[in-house]
Amino acid sequence: MERNIRLNWEEIVREARQRRRERGLTQQHLAALANVGRSTLLRFENKKGDVTLSSVLRILGVLDMLDRKQEGSLLLRRSENGFVVMFAPAFGGRTMEPKRFADWKSLDVFLGALDIPPETRRYALANLETSGSATIPRVALSHAELQEHWPVPFQSTS
Repeated sequence: MERNIRLNWEEIVREARQRRRERGLTQQHLAALANVGRSTLLRFENKKGDVTLSSVLRILGVLDMLDRKQEGSLLLRRSENGFVVMFAPAFGGRTMEPKRFADWKSLDVFLGALDIPPETRRYALANLETSGSATIPRVALSHAELQEHWPVPFQSTS
């Protein structure tokens, strides 16, 4: 299967260089943090020569230019007027504000939108019905998904 994928390489490199400088990182320091050689970083920043994709991803990862998934658990519980869902990050971070749902169907649709497998959804909803609460462990959400569904913690304070 052939795909036509286009990257704005100039913009990626420009943004990476700008972030490195804003963070006060030397090329040597960034290379060490990314576990690549300084010559690799030079080739990347100067757009001269070949750089492996794995090296580029390590550099961009250190500069927070990749959308990493946050792992955690979804906590579901019944409330007076429907259901609430919270995301509890596995490492670092606090539980997100509750997201409210009026009925079973809207809750199930939401869980489906988060790519929770149907069997896992059925099991969680059954637990929710019998005990009033349920947990769905090992859920990985991207930063974009967290920002879309739980925007309050991500609002700027400035």
